[in-house]
Amino acid sequence: MTNEHVRFGTWKWGCNLLLLLMVAIASSCSSDTPIQGTDEEHEYDELQLEGNWEKIIEKSRGTQVTSLACQKVVRLAELRLGRAGKDAVYECLANSHEVLTSPTAALMMSDVYLQIGMVNMAQRAAFESLSKAPDVKINGRAYRRLTETAIITGQYEVALKYISLLEEIRTHRKWAHDMRRIAEHPERIVEQPAYLQLRNTYEKTEDQFFM
Repeated sequence: MTNEHVRFGTWKWGCNLLLLLMVAIASSCSSDTPIQGTDEEHEYDELQLEGNWEKIIEKSRGTQVTSLACQKVVRLAELRLGRAGKDAVYECLANSHEVLTSPTAALMMSDVYLQIGMVNMAQRAAFESLSKAPDVKINGRAYRRLTETAIITGQYEVALKYISLLEEIRTHRKWAHDMRRIAEHPERIVEQPAYLQLRNTYEKTEDQFFM
């Protein structure tokens, strides 16, 4: 089996569990202070967090999509609905540097990368969002992603660093408390099936960094 088949199988294998992960992320993002990005990016980002793949495709057909990040989300939507094949995965991975044009775009791409099983790239995009954000102290969504990727890759001390930051943000405190249980007791990862699935995939396949 080639690496190409393994990477595509990664997405297909964990699809439903990853959707649960994205829903969990969306539940806390609405309370964050809005961050920089275009109106188009904010609209597509909201639809992605909702998992509203049909609406994403419908919107893209009605108006030309200009943001590279939004274009990747459209490809992901087509992939999730079975309207595109494995080439959509590589389309999501293309132009990795150019696509991170704003904090919102970087967070969108972090979500996309995680959903296709690219943990390292999801982590890098989250870091990019912090570097571009006007106030990283309130960017709980990026801290959450960095916590998740650290737990998935077994970097528990790093995870605890971000958990401590999230515990200072009221709207993320409960989630951070739940993640602390896993970071301090790694065997509890079984309580988060999506993370466990990604851990298994991460250990068995070759992830990619920015191209």
